[in-house]
Amino acid sequence: MRFQLLWYPSTMWDASLPSFAENATAPILDVKAVAEFSRWYAGDVDLSDPPADMAPGRATDLSNLPPAYIGVAGYDPLRDDGIRYGERLAAAGVAAQVHNAETLVHGYLGYAGVVPAATAAMERGLVALRTALQG
Repeated sequence: MRFQLLWYPSTMWDASLPSFAENATAPILDVKAVAEFSRWYAGDVDLSDPPADMAPGRATDLSNLPPAYIGVAGYDPLRDDGIRYGERLAAAGVAAQVHNAETLVHGYLGYAGVVPAATAAMERGLVALRTALQG
């Protein structure tokens, strides 16, 4: 793997992050939907302590990972999860760009080409990907 292109990722499964409370009733993805998707995805795994292969943001060593671009949405319970993952990557010496599209909701890529802010957010990530793959 040469690059991580992540939009509104869930890497930690940490519902105590501030964005979960701030965006509890966010449009598109609220905390109830996050909980349901998590239960469906995780099955019998204890999400209070998920394994690193399911929640890479909880890995003890991230230094062997490739550079990353992480796009998050301001109105998304998962916002702080992506931001924290970027901070952890940077602390491990991994180049990580994090962009918070403050006015957008989870799933904003679906509005690219229609909503200018979503188009710009998508283009930022694609430029980072193109740069990484050409470099």
